[in-house]
Formats: sequence, C-alpha cells, structure tokens
Amino acid sequence: MFSCEDVLAELSDYLDNELAEALRRQVEEHMVHCRTCRAVYDSTRKTLRIVTDSGSFELSQDVSSRVATRIREKIRAKHANTGGDTSGF
Repeated sequence: MFSCEDVLAELSDYLDNELAEALRRQVEEHMVHCRTCRAVYDSTRKTLRIVTDSGSFELSQDVSSRVATRIREKIRAKHANTGGDTSGF
C-alpha cells in the first residue's frame, strides 16, 4: 500500500492526470483510507482552481518552502496523534 510520502510524491502528476492507470489506482486507494492525504489533495485541487481562475503569478522560493514545511508539519502532527507512518516527513 502507498504511504503518505508516496502519494505526495505523485500528487502533481495525479492532479495533471499523467499517472499510469495502476499508479493512479494506488494513489486513489490510499486516499480512500487516509483522511490527511485526501485533505491535501482536496485543498491542492481547490487552490489550483483558484490560482488558475485568478491568473498566473509566482511564489517566491521562501513562501513555497514555508508552505511545504507547514504541510509536512501538519501531516506529522496528525500521524503522531493517530500512530500513523510518518517516514519521509
């Protein structure tokens, strides 16, 4: 079964519909059982929709790094509370 780290590594391609069917099924199966990854997927999808509808702009590397760090912290905290696997986070 895919880990949260695996899902996050494939999330961009998943959102762009660029995954092979077998890999897509693995990501989807993980998200059926993982509320955290489902939330990351949903918020990322919604954010992309907002950004796309708003026109394009670039985030600074600093902002991008802070956002990624914060997401990882939230996932670690969630898994620490539920005893889940946080390897790679």
